[in-house]
Amino acid sequence: KRSKHKDVKPDGIGYPCDQCQYAATTACSLKRHIQAKHEGIRYPCDQCQYAATTAGSLKLHKEAKHEGIRYPCDQCQYAANRPDDLKRHKEAKHEGIRYQCDQCQYAATTASNLKLHKEAKHEGIRYPCDQCQYAATTANDLKRHKGAKHEGIRYPCDQCPYSTTSAGNLKQHKEAKHEGIRYPCNLCQYAATTAAALKRHSGAKHEG
Repeated sequence: KRSKHKDVKPDGIGYPCDQCQYAATTACSLKRHIQAKHEGIRYPCDQCQYAATTAGSLKLHKEAKHEGIRYPCDQCQYAANRPDDLKRHKEAKHEGIRYQCDQCQYAATTASNLKLHKEAKHEGIRYPCDQCQYAATTANDLKRHKGAKHEGIRYPCDQCPYSTTSAGNLKQHKEAKHEGIRYPCNLCQYAATTAAALKRHSGAKHEG
């Protein structure tokens, strides 16, 4: 049986995409990237309007949204929709893992957040909207902008009349209002309803 690791290049060069600047670490990752980004291949959910860019993402979506599968943290009441989310939560909240920026004092809780920070703050990378003068600092922000401002996309709560322009805001609303999820401060008795609110609290109360 062929090893899963044989398509990883040992020289660190990776597998460059011939249509953009992306470089994958494995041949499989490059194939998935090309299918999702350049060939428009999607994997539609048969239970809702969601369409994933990979078969793995579709499986995780169905587990989280339609089968009620959750991945609980063994150190607090948090429960993730995906194993990767649980891993990131534990690293950031319980293990204190940080990814330090080499150009300023910023420290991210994930490698991907550090990459986004460096692109936006130090490399001046912007993602311009093709329908107005807005330019986002991340691809996700541009997607949210277009959905909210130009496509009229709304995400309604299935438990109350609330609706929002982003899936992330809906998730925060449901966690805070309907699931009672809190983000406790490890330096005082404060507990926030969102991770962002906890970060603001820590900066104002404990780092100032």
